[in-house]
Amino acid sequence: MGGNGASDHYRDYSLDIYSGDRFKQVGTIGNNKVVTTNVKINTSIPMNSFESKMYYVTSPNNPNQIVAIAFYSGRTHKIVKSIDLEYDKSGNLIPYKVVKHKGKNKAIGTHVHKWPGNKEKGDVGRKSHDKNNSFEPTKSDMKFIKKALKYNQEQQK
Repeated sequence: MGGNGASDHYRDYSLDIYSGDRFKQVGTIGNNKVVTTNVKINTSIPMNSFESKMYYVTSPNNPNQIVAIAFYSGRTHKIVKSIDLEYDKSGNLIPYKVVKHKGKNKAIGTHVHKWPGNKEKGDVGRKSHDKNNSFEPTKSDMKFIKKALKYNQEQQK
Protein backbone atom coordinates (compact mmCIF):
# COMPACT_ATOMS: atom_id res chain seq x y z
CA MET A 1 0.00 0.00 0.00
CA GLY A 2 1.40 3.42 -0.92
CA GLY A 3 4.07 5.48 0.71
CA ASN A 4 1.67 7.99 2.22
CA GLY A 5 1.33 6.05 5.47
CA ALA A 6 -1.85 4.28 4.42
CA SER A 7 -0.33 0.89 5.15
CA ASP A 8 0.41 2.01 8.72
CA HIS A 9 -3.22 3.04 9.21
CA TYR A 10 -4.36 -0.26 7.71
CA ARG A 11 -2.15 -2.27 10.07
CA ASP A 12 -3.16 -0.30 13.15
CA TYR A 13 -6.84 -0.73 12.19
CA SER A 14 -7.68 2.99 12.13
CA LEU A 15 -9.10 2.44 8.63
CA ASP A 16 -11.59 -0.25 9.62
CA ILE A 17 -13.76 -1.36 6.75
CA TYR A 18 -16.30 -4.13 7.02
CA SER A 19 -14.49 -6.70 4.94
CA GLY A 20 -14.96 -10.03 6.64
CA ASP A 21 -11.33 -10.41 7.72
CA ARG A 22 -11.42 -7.64 10.31
CA PHE A 23 -15.01 -8.22 11.37
CA LYS A 24 -17.08 -11.33 11.63
CA GLN A 25 -20.80 -11.75 11.98
CA VAL A 26 -21.90 -13.18 15.33
CA GLY A 27 -25.65 -12.69 15.00
CA THR A 28 -28.52 -10.74 13.48
CA ILE A 29 -31.22 -8.35 14.63
CA GLY A 30 -33.92 -8.35 11.99
CA ASN A 31 -32.09 -7.79 8.69
CA ASN A 32 -29.08 -6.17 10.38
CA LYS A 33 -25.82 -7.92 11.21
CA VAL A 34 -24.32 -8.10 14.66
CA VAL A 35 -20.55 -8.03 14.13
CA THR A 36 -17.39 -8.11 16.21
CA THR A 37 -13.80 -7.44 15.35
CA ASN A 38 -11.58 -10.48 15.47
CA VAL A 39 -8.18 -8.81 15.19
CA LYS A 40 -8.20 -6.15 17.89
CA ILE A 41 -8.65 -6.14 21.65
CA ASN A 42 -10.43 -2.78 21.79
CA THR A 43 -13.89 -2.34 20.37
CA SER A 44 -13.78 -0.99 16.85
CA ILE A 45 -16.52 0.23 14.53
CA PRO A 46 -16.15 -0.15 10.75
CA MET A 47 -15.61 3.33 9.30
CA ASN A 48 -16.94 2.25 5.91
CA SER A 49 -19.51 -0.34 4.96
CA PHE A 50 -20.14 -1.65 1.49
CA GLU A 51 -22.71 -4.18 2.64
CA SER A 52 -25.12 -2.54 5.04
CA LYS A 53 -26.55 0.78 6.18
CA MET A 54 -26.09 -0.22 9.83
CA TYR A 55 -24.38 -2.69 12.12
CA TYR A 56 -24.68 -3.63 15.75
CA VAL A 57 -21.15 -4.06 17.11
CA THR A 58 -20.03 -6.19 20.05
CA SER A 59 -16.87 -6.12 22.05
CA PRO A 60 -14.34 -8.79 21.05
CA ASN A 61 -14.04 -9.54 24.76
CA ASN A 62 -17.77 -10.25 24.98
CA PRO A 63 -19.46 -11.08 21.65
CA ASN A 64 -22.77 -11.47 23.50
CA GLN A 65 -23.02 -7.77 24.40
CA ILE A 66 -23.59 -5.00 21.87
CA VAL A 67 -21.50 -1.94 22.70
CA ALA A 68 -22.11 0.23 19.63
CA ILE A 69 -24.51 0.79 16.77
CA ALA A 70 -23.18 2.29 13.55
CA PHE A 71 -25.12 3.96 10.72
CA TYR A 72 -23.76 4.54 7.19
CA SER A 73 -24.63 6.71 4.22
CA GLY A 74 -26.24 4.67 1.46
CA ARG A 75 -24.52 6.86 -1.11
CA THR A 76 -20.93 7.08 0.18
CA HIS A 77 -20.90 3.99 2.44
CA LYS A 78 -19.15 6.04 5.16
CA ILE A 79 -20.17 6.21 8.80
CA VAL A 80 -22.51 9.10 9.60
CA LYS A 81 -23.63 8.35 13.17
CA SER A 82 -22.78 5.96 15.98
CA ILE A 83 -24.32 5.13 19.32
CA ASP A 84 -22.02 4.03 22.15
CA LEU A 85 -23.78 1.85 24.70
CA GLU A 86 -22.22 2.01 28.15
CA TYR A 87 -22.92 -0.46 30.94
CA ASP A 88 -22.31 -0.61 34.68
CA LYS A 89 -20.48 -3.53 36.31
CA SER A 90 -23.74 -5.50 36.53
CA GLY A 91 -24.40 -5.14 32.80
CA ASN A 92 -27.15 -2.53 33.12
CA LEU A 93 -27.26 0.25 30.54
CA ILE A 94 -26.04 3.58 31.90
CA PRO A 95 -28.39 6.35 30.71
CA TYR A 96 -27.03 9.59 29.27
CA LYS A 97 -26.61 12.44 31.71
CA VAL A 98 -24.48 15.52 32.16
CA VAL A 99 -22.51 15.83 35.42
CA LYS A 100 -20.08 18.36 36.82
CA HIS A 101 -16.47 17.16 36.65
CA LYS A 102 -13.67 19.47 37.81
CA GLY A 103 -16.00 22.43 37.42
CA LYS A 104 -17.01 21.57 33.85
CA ASN A 105 -19.99 19.76 32.39
CA LYS A 106 -19.22 16.23 31.25
CA ALA A 107 -21.56 13.81 29.49
CA ILE A 108 -21.54 10.24 30.78
CA GLY A 109 -23.43 7.10 29.89
CA THR A 110 -24.88 5.93 26.59
CA HIS A 111 -24.38 8.59 23.93
CA VAL A 112 -24.48 9.41 20.22
CA HIS A 113 -21.68 10.70 17.95
CA LYS A 114 -22.15 12.37 14.59
CA TRP A 115 -19.41 11.83 12.01
CA PRO A 116 -19.29 14.89 9.75
CA GLY A 117 -16.56 15.10 7.15
CA ASN A 118 -15.70 11.41 7.22
CA LYS A 119 -12.66 10.91 5.00
CA GLU A 120 -11.04 7.66 3.90
CA LYS A 121 -7.58 8.58 5.18
CA GLY A 122 -8.40 7.89 8.81
CA ASP A 123 -9.76 11.38 9.57
CA VAL A 124 -13.31 10.49 10.42
CA GLY A 125 -14.50 13.93 11.38
CA ARG A 126 -14.27 13.86 15.15
CA LYS A 127 -11.82 13.22 17.93
CA SER A 128 -12.51 10.23 20.10
CA HIS A 129 -15.14 11.23 22.63
CA ASP A 130 -14.93 14.91 21.75
CA LYS A 131 -17.04 16.67 24.39
CA ASN A 132 -18.67 18.70 21.61
CA ASN A 133 -19.76 15.56 19.79
CA SER A 134 -21.54 13.53 22.46
CA PHE A 135 -25.30 13.79 22.36
CA GLU A 136 -28.22 12.30 24.21
CA PRO A 137 -29.91 9.49 22.25
CA THR A 138 -33.15 10.55 20.58
CA LYS A 139 -36.43 8.61 20.71
CA SER A 140 -35.52 7.22 17.29
CA ASP A 141 -32.11 6.08 18.64
CA MET A 142 -33.82 4.40 21.58
CA LYS A 143 -35.64 2.08 19.17
CA PHE A 144 -32.27 0.63 18.10
CA ILE A 145 -30.88 0.63 21.65
CA LYS A 146 -33.89 -1.40 22.87
CA LYS A 147 -33.27 -3.97 20.11
CA ALA A 148 -29.63 -4.21 21.19
CA LEU A 149 -30.61 -4.73 24.83
CA LYS A 150 -33.12 -7.43 23.84
CA TYR A 151 -30.37 -9.16 21.82
CA ASN A 152 -28.02 -8.98 24.84
CA GLN A 153 -30.68 -10.56 27.08
CA GLU A 154 -31.32 -13.37 24.59
CA GLN A 155 -27.59 -14.13 24.43
CA GLN A 156 -27.46 -14.54 28.21
CA LYS A 157 -29.98 -17.42 28.14
